[in-house]
Amino acid sequence: MIKMKKYFVILTGLLLLTGCEEDRIGQYPTDNIPPQPVSNVRVENFQGGATITYDLPDETDLLYVGVKFTLPNGEQQDIKTSVFSNSITVRGFARSQKMTLNLITVDRSQNESTPVPVEIEPDDAVIFDIMKSFEWEVARGGFRVSWENPIQEDVMINFLRKDPQTDSFLPLDVIYTSERTVSNRSIRGQEAVETTFGVIARDMYNNSTEMLEFTTTPLFETFINPSTFREMPRNPNFSLHSWSASQLSIIWDDVLVAGSSSGQVFYIQPNADYDAYFTIDLGMQVKLSRFRMWGRNDFYFRLHNPMDFFLLGTNDVAVAGNSISPDDAWTHLVDCISHRPSGLDANDEATPEDYAYAAAGEEFEIPEEHPPVRYVRFKVRRTWGGTNGLHVAELRFWGEHIEEE
Repeated sequence: MIKMKKYFVILTGLLLLTGCEEDRIGQYPTDNIPPQPVSNVRVENFQGGATITYDLPDETDLLYVGVKFTLPNGEQQDIKTSVFSNSITVRGFARSQKMTLNLITVDRSQNESTPVPVEIEPDDAVIFDIMKSFEWEVARGGFRVSWENPIQEDVMINFLRKDPQTDSFLPLDVIYTSERTVSNRSIRGQEAVETTFGVIARDMYNNSTEMLEFTTTPLFETFINPSTFREMPRNPNFSLHSWSASQLSIIWDDVLVAGSSSGQVFYIQPNADYDAYFTIDLGMQVKLSRFRMWGRNDFYFRLHNPMDFFLLGTNDVAVAGNSISPDDAWTHLVDCISHRPSGLDANDEATPEDYAYAAAGEEFEIPEEHPPVRYVRFKVRRTWGGTNGLHVAELRFWGEHIEEE
């Protein structure tokens, strides 16, 4: 009994000593011999970074190749590449400049080789290309912007507005995107007074450009209050899905998140003989400047969400009241093609950028030369699913009220 107690005390002591040691990841060192360094080093510079290619040494216990460096923003980087690769890529640089990095090899005993200095000279980051290509033009309620992002880098384009009282710039809007070509994206909600705006491009490494300033006077527009809207007669050949809202007014009920679980979608089922359409009485004559459309959110860029469609207008109540009036009895206001930022096909799942774009509502401008109208017809040529059905969750219009004579 005494011997057993003695053994128990000894065993407990060993366990306690073992428990006090730090946990170790990987094998215990078996030697202190450093591995050979990499050789035959080559560099391929690109925008904001470089790929370094090399030959690995003939070492049986080599673990990885590593490099440590500091980005222009002060952030420390520690990049490691396994022995199953013969290259390492470094990213996050802003303006082009020569710099020297040191490559090391590390073995399984955590021995490090002598460093191999490598000179890199990354090209300017893409944010500077964006600012070189940046263009703007005045629009109703704000301005439109365009730019090129040739390597499709994830970027943030920050828009600011100058406060005339404090003479300082305040945040206005942000566009997050990796699109190669951004065309006619709009910044809205601005008053029709001369205003100075600013724009700064940033990348995911927090590099940023200098602010570009421009001054303009946005054209006047106002949100068209839907309280005066009403549905005009519907084509009797159309049938609505069983869980669809029975009234067209669902598309101006201010509910943007609308899917099959909510039933907050106006849903015309496909018809072999007719492209889907509906007609709205705005309740007053409006010189329309733009509209924004939200589709069925659980089928973004799929099924019956509109892809190719157009808007017609008239002031003739007889034309608008005729549910099967021909298109040529109307004024053609605008052709619309739904845009997908990712460029993927309808069969592909929406990316986060696709989803954010659709969830914000897709905007379409109406040319300035078109006359004021009281009645509008929304008609689909083709949906994302290649059908002639229709899903619409919400429509909003902007423009200017016109007093009827």
